[in-house]
Amino acid sequence: MKLPKFLTKKPKKKHTPLKTQEVKFSYGKQAVLQDISLEIKEASITAIIGKSGCGKSTFLKLISGIISKSHKGKIKIFGKNKTWNKNKLGFVPQELSMIPDLSIKDNINLAGLNLGISERTAMTKAKELLELLKLNEDLDKKPDELSGGQKVRLNIILSLLHNPQFLILDEPFVGLDFQNRKLLWHFLESMKKKGKAIVLTSHLLSETEEHVDRIIILKNGKVFFTGKPEKLKEKLKIKYIFEVKFAYLSKENLQQIKDNCYIKRIPILDHYDKYIMFALESENTRDQLTRLFKKLNLSYEELSLREPNLDEIFLKE
Repeated sequence: MKLPKFLTKKPKKKHTPLKTQEVKFSYGKQAVLQDISLEIKEASITAIIGKSGCGKSTFLKLISGIISKSHKGKIKIFGKNKTWNKNKLGFVPQELSMIPDLSIKDNINLAGLNLGISERTAMTKAKELLELLKLNEDLDKKPDELSGGQKVRLNIILSLLHNPQFLILDEPFVGLDFQNRKLLWHFLESMKKKGKAIVLTSHLLSETEEHVDRIIILKNGKVFFTGKPEKLKEKLKIKYIFEVKFAYLSKENLQQIKDNCYIKRIPILDHYDKYIMFALESENTRDQLTRLFKKLNLSYEELSLREPNLDEIFLKE
């Protein structure tokens, strides 16, 4: 017996929000991105981190279409060229995008027009986002009448009025106090629960570590690492942070410690005056160091032996 067509028809393939293959981008002769291949999944928060100039913001602007210059490699948004799926993207820039001379209401209407939606749709979505981000202000106010944190929240709202499935935020936490950052993290987590994919950049590494599903580290325009923070600790062979404060530390003693650490491949992550922070692969490494301190007749205090946070791991990177 021949089965009905709807039973034999293959289900449509579900495409991921973002897939890049060997993406390269240059400004003139200066290579900014080199062979960037990665994938972003739905219902996830991914942080792209790296030192200044590594290409983070350039990558976000490239995948969102803000940068229109040609690139090499493939960028697919939900399985299609980004040009055809631009309406599924929401890009929140570092710079405030509202017009200060217009009211909040007029900014919402104008942003909706730029995003290709009606004033009614824009206002309906804006009210939902205003409530989520706790921006309960008179819509006749102008942006300059808002606080810095309120302006950042309004900036996010104006970028997401078309209800995109893929949210891209470039340094959204810059200049925000703890309360505003916490509010924004709650908002992003609520978007994740709705199935949206979120990619952001941030310099608040330890805070980011607590909230994201995955981190991607860019180094010299290439993907240095992708995965959970715990895997980064394994990759860089940092299991513990060992902090020591010496009663006295001469230049000669300091150089002896540095030479020993260089030979035994024990990274020194930070040093100031009589304080030194070491990255340890095991507790045995700590014993090697304490034996060295005794050999050099150094009096010292052990401040901590603990697991590293992402900021400290990044000191080695």
